[in-house]
Amino acid sequence: MGILVDQLINELEVRETKSLLQHEQVISYNLKKLKEAMLNTAYLVDPLIIDKKTSLVLDGNHRLKVLEIIECPLASCQVVDYDREDIQVGTWYPATKLSPDQIFKLDSIKYEKVDHDHGKKAVDDLKAPFMLSTKKENYLLNPGNYKLREMVEEQNYIMSLVEKSNNVIEYIPDQEISSQLDESHSIFYRRAYTKSEIIKAAQDHAPLPPKSTRHTIPGRIIRLNMRLGWLHNSKKEADEELKRMLTLRAYAGNVRKYYEPVVVIY
Repeated sequence: MGILVDQLINELEVRETKSLLQHEQVISYNLKKLKEAMLNTAYLVDPLIIDKKTSLVLDGNHRLKVLEIIECPLASCQVVDYDREDIQVGTWYPATKLSPDQIFKLDSIKYEKVDHDHGKKAVDDLKAPFMLSTKKENYLLNPGNYKLREMVEEQNYIMSLVEKSNNVIEYIPDQEISSQLDESHSIFYRRAYTKSEIIKAAQDHAPLPPKSTRHTIPGRIIRLNMRLGWLHNSKKEADEELKRMLTLRAYAGNVRKYYEPVVVIY
């Protein structure tokens, strides 16, 4: 048990909120719900996951935003090396119940029918912001030649049109695309960002669209339950509370490390 405590203490740190870099825009509805939950429980439940070198927030952009809103000076963080090969980055794919015909009627949307492989390559090569995919057909939306920031702006614009049509946007991972297509969703395939592009966006204070990145981080720590009151103390006091809590919980048998995928029910 002592080895596990030492490992947790080595990976978990208290950092100043203002030192952390947000790389992704937040979803207003999700932010509101999270703020209410955090204030009601008075906990930062899961630590933010950050890169030790750049202070980039890999996971927890909404949590960071809530901490900023409530003027919390500190955050509990799991610190990792973003250069590790086993930390991978993909994306979440926006999906909607709107049909292609309904989407094409939105303001200024141009489209070009393509086969899946050609469309995927075009999006990856910055020739279109999205490929719209259904169970039977694929379309490039607003095809052209884009620079990275231009593509980001075009993605935001298209998503804003979908939202204005009073349609809910869901975000799905690779593994669920087939099932969602079977349920008559229209899926917006988009290019995944590289680690260097994500870092640059954060350092330039030009966050990417919501849910643009999906980080796979082995050994992710969840349910730390750091009291918000501790995060309003001095950094030294917060560090001491964190170490004391970890030690007590580990020796009480309240820390488990899983070596296989798990399903968490909130």
